[in-house]
Amino acid sequence: MTTNLYWTEDGKAKNLALLTSTEHLEIQETLRLTEARDWIYRYRKKVKQLGQQEARTWWEAVKVDINKRRGQDGLNILITEMQRQRNDVNRI
Repeated sequence: MTTNLYWTEDGKAKNLALLTSTEHLEIQETLRLTEARDWIYRYRKKVKQLGQQEARTWWEAVKVDINKRRGQDGLNILITEMQRQRNDVNRI
């Protein structure tokens, strides 16, 4: 069995409260990267389904909802990470 810092021997996730601050930061970073990739995927899927203009309208509504829940700083972090993800893919 491969060792994973976030899983116990029986394959169950550790209690987040028991993680070290470094482990917690690593999980947060992983979640941030995964969420950015997911929103990029969802947007591209909407473009295929609805077209560019309708997808932009949908994305603007999503951004308003995210802003309400997380505030402008949270939205900015997500958008910055999405831009970084797209730039990384374009470099390949």
